[in-house]
Amino acid sequence: MKKGLLLLAAMLCCLSYQAKAQDWTDLQHEVSLSYGGLPVADLLSYYEDYFNPAPSTGADLFDDKGKFGSLNISYLFYPDDNLGFGVVYSYTNSDKRIVRDTRLVGDFYNSFHSICPSVKYNWYNYNFITLYSRINAGVAIATTKATYINTESRPEEKTATKAFFMYQVSPIGIEVGRQIAGFVEAGFGHMGTVIAGLRYRM
Repeated sequence: MKKGLLLLAAMLCCLSYQAKAQDWTDLQHEVSLSYGGLPVADLLSYYEDYFNPAPSTGADLFDDKGKFGSLNISYLFYPDDNLGFGVVYSYTNSDKRIVRDTRLVGDFYNSFHSICPSVKYNWYNYNFITLYSRINAGVAIATTKATYINTESRPEEKTATKAFFMYQVSPIGIEVGRQIAGFVEAGFGHMGTVIAGLRYRM
């Protein structure tokens, strides 16, 4: 009888532990992949103007290729259910034409690789819905290259690299799902103004 009770208690403990392990709020590692529209490098001319070769050549930059947006990969560790710490990597680029008197004279390429420590706080959890806020701060390595068609008058290709302070402030984000979740986030910074993606907890 005692052995049976002990065996039953052991089975209940195992089932309880398994159920707890399957609760997404107990999963401490979070990996996500997302795309963001209009990151800060596209919205603010400050970053592009630092490299802009047009004033020194008497030309203008003409954007005929659109905006790439931002591709984001992040990892977060949760020491408790709601507060996560980690890092976010983002990539964005901007390609433009260099035009002088309506005539194409070259191309201008910009790319940004951002690595930012991140803090995310889940301030509302109910069933499959989570509301959260995020803040990132780190560095972006920007590389630019200007190439010219007429090699006789402008033979050199100008390449430059610079580090910028980079950030993301997202006051509101919503996740739908548990261990696997889709999310949409609104903010300002290297990840984008509106961000959408998938995340997985383990």
